[in-house]
Amino acid sequence: MRRAVPGYAPPISTPLPVPTTPTVPGRRTGIDRAPAVIARSIIVVSFAFMIFPAIDLAVARGVADGSVFVLAQDPFLKGLRAFGLGSPAWILGLMLLLILVHRFLPRRHAICRPHKPLFVLMSFAAGPLLIVETLKPLIGRARPRQLLDFGGAADFTPVWQFSDACARNCAFPSGEAAGAAAALSLLVFVPARLRWVAALILAPVLMMIAGNRVLFGAHFLSDVVLAWLFTMLAMAWIWRWMQPRAARIDRALSSGRP
Repeated sequence: MRRAVPGYAPPISTPLPVPTTPTVPGRRTGIDRAPAVIARSIIVVSFAFMIFPAIDLAVARGVADGSVFVLAQDPFLKGLRAFGLGSPAWILGLMLLLILVHRFLPRRHAICRPHKPLFVLMSFAAGPLLIVETLKPLIGRARPRQLLDFGGAADFTPVWQFSDACARNCAFPSGEAAGAAAALSLLVFVPARLRWVAALILAPVLMMIAGNRVLFGAHFLSDVVLAWLFTMLAMAWIWRWMQPRAARIDRALSSGRP
């Protein structure tokens, strides 16, 4: 039998510290780096098409049969274009509906946090509307099917070269390609763990919609690629601004509903 020693207290054992992952001050996340990466890609791609403008003509000639873009009459490609033209209206309408549901109906009817549909709306406003509709009349680039090489009356101009060959609805950049890129903003509704899988499924379809414009003789390859990158840059900037303010935006789009 152990006897107690007067005035003696056993030492108190302290738990071992749990190792933690050290944080690196000022460490940048993927969304912080995305705008710079996309902006550099725009510069590199632009210089490539400016230094080698024959790429655009070679691709246009490669998809044409002589001076005719025969794929413009392909039923599947025509259907794909019709889908690409019609889907933005449905997407934007659904996003507005989600915001209105969150704003005016009881909380139990909310489907998602309202900053997500707002991000989709802002992506379409920035890419296909603001950027595209600003650059089209400013650059004034004629479409491939408007060129002398393909039975038209206009001369070819490299990307970023100002021209008076077109006054409205010009080639650079492609509005439909920008709209296809903006549709990637829908990935914000997919859980983060499944987002890459969803992107691998959605992106090829959207790229087909964008590339379809080259097959139709409506756009050069550079029109499509740069329109896609412009929209991706706008989306990256918007999400970078929105993400830390998401809770505040959600409160602003709510109305103290039960």
